[in-house]
Amino acid sequence: TSKTRAVPHAWLTTVLTTASNPQCSTFFFTDGKTFATAVFTDFLAQFRNPCGVGLFEVAVDGKDANVTQLSRVVDEARQLRQVSWCVTVVVVSDDPTFLAAFAEWSLKGHLLVWSTRLLAVTHLPLPDLRYIHRTFSRMNAMVVIVEDATETLKCNVYIHLPYSSPEDRAVRLAFWTPQRGLTLTTHLPLFPDKYS
Repeated sequence: TSKTRAVPHAWLTTVLTTASNPQCSTFFFTDGKTFATAVFTDFLAQFRNPCGVGLFEVAVDGKDANVTQLSRVVDEARQLRQVSWCVTVVVVSDDPTFLAAFAEWSLKGHLLVWSTRLLAVTHLPLPDLRYIHRTFSRMNAMVVIVEDATETLKCNVYIHLPYSSPEDRAVRLAFWTPQRGLTLTTHLPLFPDKYS
């Protein structure tokens, strides 16, 4: 969208630099659509990570994520995660089917362990994300919902709490606007220890 493109995805760099260890590699998973590609491209232009950035793209045919390709890509990423000091996984998509399939296969394929941070980036509203609840409530995971209305750009950062149900509302940890930058809305940091 034009407003999102006018302000390159500085919110993602802000969230990741605020919350990540500089020794961590960043793995992007995208569905290959325009929004996902723009987020990755802008991030790459702004973020200098000495430990590496990887892009894993899985084609979506409009109805279903390519499960065979997704499972293969998750397996390749898991092998890289095992030889990395630490990893932050960023999955970018506006397709609820793709996000749900990624959540399922990242658990089945053992890509995610507690030390791996997971960040989903989407325009989808919270009710459309109930299918990722199981993964995101158990793991060290957050969701960024980008709201790019004509007048304003705002990103909200949420977590799903452990032992909650898919019907329970996620907790908003922070928001980002071009004017204010990143503002925490609770006493919790980004990627909090949800089991403390």
